[in-house]
Amino acid sequence: MLPAQEAPLNRIIARLQAGRPAIGTFSRRPDTALDFTVIDAQYGDFDINAIRRTLAQMRTGDGPPAVAPIVRIPVTAGPAPQEVVAQLLDVGAFGVMFPNIETPQQAMTAIKAMRYASAPLAGRGRLATTGHRRAGSGPAPRFWGLAEDEYRARADVWPLNPSGQLMSVLQIESLPGIERLDDILDVPGIGVIFLGPTDLAASIGADGPNAPDVEALIQRVLSGCLARNIPCGYPIVAATREEADRETTRRLREGFRMLAVMTTAQ
Repeated sequence: MLPAQEAPLNRIIARLQAGRPAIGTFSRRPDTALDFTVIDAQYGDFDINAIRRTLAQMRTGDGPPAVAPIVRIPVTAGPAPQEVVAQLLDVGAFGVMFPNIETPQQAMTAIKAMRYASAPLAGRGRLATTGHRRAGSGPAPRFWGLAEDEYRARADVWPLNPSGQLMSVLQIESLPGIERLDDILDVPGIGVIFLGPTDLAASIGADGPNAPDVEALIQRVLSGCLARNIPCGYPIVAATREEADRETTRRLREGFRMLAVMTTAQ
């Protein structure tokens, strides 16, 4: 376990532990003014070397990256994410985003993929989890600026392990996921529930992510997360910086704690 006085390496965790929101974006160009960057590998060919190069650009000096790198895994890896997740963690990712989680079994598979088999047992009965991550760590310790033993002590999911520096970000993007939300939230090890309003709109046949029916479902997920004290995240896509600022203020006021903010203005 980490000493209590030692600061988190992961900027998302540092912000959430301090009771402050984490603000980032989806991008392969890191911005040190942000708390996190989601590197999106959901579609197309999975190229671990390209991700490794992006991570290298995020590192400053000999220490860990100032901006927490989160990688969204390929949609094809969803049923069995262990191998892809192991590769991402071995190159130094600070977290993994799992698309379209619809069942507690999928949530548990995601969490287990991020945890070493030697991790402490968490949960009870059918929800008890250790991990499925292979024993190695690749170049991740060096990327984090740590010795091997220090890295392994911290390479677990937060807040399940209070010393953990890995974020599991589970996306809820469909009506089946919302209908099973309570059971999903029972799974130990969730760092953030992150909404996907565009796919959610498609799931219910709504006219876009801003439709009233979609917003009602978004608020339903947010309420469930707030009741469990599990951080809830949301993507803001705005036409201008001013609109993005207004939407950011609104979503923070509602209780969202992790926002990925993007503008379409050139």
